[in-house]
Amino acid sequence: PRLGTSNVRPRCGILRHEMTVQSSDDEYNEGDNVFGVGEKTVELRELAKSDIESDVEKRVPSLSPKAVIRFVAPTLALWMAPPIMSLIDTSVVGRYCGAVDLAALSPGCTMIDSSAYLFMFIATAATNMVACCIAEGAEEESERIVSEALFLALCSGTFLASLVLFAGRPLLMAIAGDASATVVPSALKYATVRAFAQPFVVMASVARAAALARKDTLGPLVSVGIAFVLNVIGTLSLVRATNLGIVGAAIGTLCADVAATAFLLTRIQSYKKNTQKTALLRIPTVERFQTFLQYAAPIFFTILGKSVVYNGVAISVGRLGSVPLAAHQVLLRSFFFWCPVGDSVGMTSQVFLPDILAQEKRTNIPKPGAKRLLFVTGVIAGLVAAALAGLLPSKGAALFTNDIHVKTALIKTAPILAASIFMHAIALTCEGMLLAQRDLKFLSTSYVVTTLTTIALLFSSFRPQTLAASWSILAVFQASRAIQFSWRNVLLARRKNKQLHHCQTLT
Repeated sequence: PRLGTSNVRPRCGILRHEMTVQSSDDEYNEGDNVFGVGEKTVELRELAKSDIESDVEKRVPSLSPKAVIRFVAPTLALWMAPPIMSLIDTSVVGRYCGAVDLAALSPGCTMIDSSAYLFMFIATAATNMVACCIAEGAEEESERIVSEALFLALCSGTFLASLVLFAGRPLLMAIAGDASATVVPSALKYATVRAFAQPFVVMASVARAAALARKDTLGPLVSVGIAFVLNVIGTLSLVRATNLGIVGAAIGTLCADVAATAFLLTRIQSYKKNTQKTALLRIPTVERFQTFLQYAAPIFFTILGKSVVYNGVAISVGRLGSVPLAAHQVLLRSFFFWCPVGDSVGMTSQVFLPDILAQEKRTNIPKPGAKRLLFVTGVIAGLVAAALAGLLPSKGAALFTNDIHVKTALIKTAPILAASIFMHAIALTCEGMLLAQRDLKFLSTSYVVTTLTTIALLFSSFRPQTLAASWSILAVFQASRAIQFSWRNVLLARRKNKQLHHCQTLT
């Protein structure tokens, strides 16, 4: 038999090959059908079918412990980039500028980092949308999404910078409180310099998200290395060799952010394969902007909820005086330093689970091992991070301050910090699973209710009167999220198993 043409038609997301085999006149037998197809034709069809099924299986990533570690490790480094910047400033300023400037970093970093974190919803939405386009082979569409997301990031970062420049003092007064009003002038100087880096910070988050969607971790890792080296050298040099003090720390961080973002944007442009490359920045149409918001808006409310709580705790501590505020700055920077442990596992869930869920739907075979592996990874990673987070402020307090009162406050509050980190890791792991399953309505509702309850507790007649009490409320906030999201995943898994069992019965 001679092999004829091969017709390829997409159907239900899977390429199906229809192969025909023709026979010459001298090889024609009555036992064959009218098309001259015999036993060899059946064998070829079975072989083609097995090849297609094999290709489909190859496109679904295998979620093994090794695969999780290989993706979590570099992703963890990427998520740690922003808090590393503030942690370096905290260490250098605390050692060389004194307790007052250290206390000033608390409202300054809170306003800068929290506002930038608020717009991480752009990067999160871009990750999901770009990953889906790449999976479907829509390369040009993925490039356009990245260009439009970068434009939105630039606009958002410019807005944040303008907010600090024109309304920085009243915002810092609201964060610091009357009891810590003396730190506002120094905090305003620091925040004003850092404000110029906000457009670069938000754009860098989108660029890193686009890289992760392509399974590229090398480029973002190099950018983190660039930012780390430049920030250490720049901050130490400017603070120790000049009289700039806290402003020198801000300038060092600014230069590091700009350099890292420039590298990432160059990397993003190198992904583009078409001859007429899409512009780096592109203004989205109204229709495309609305489509983007359909997914991004619920994520915005989840991030807003966390940001409001973190700022609420900072305001609560600001009313207690400069010493608790200085200790809170070290604790909060340590908290954000270890938060990426949970964030990285959550990102792994968002990248790997959609394909696995699609495979479940296609085969009607449940795969509970994937979620179980991710949850166990989150628990183990959270325990390790909690242990290290508790040791840093208690055993390594000298790295951040020479003030004995601040050291004492850090030692007392370190166990609560460790509990918060552990619960945060579990919450973010389960939150990543819910995002992968597009359970956005539940996430938005949960964050609204939990956030309002926490803020009401912080500013009610039962508001905390000590640093430890304020951080205890933060730990309760993390625990409530972990419990809610874990239970929601259990309910969704049970519902999915019932649906799959029903489909198997029908089949």
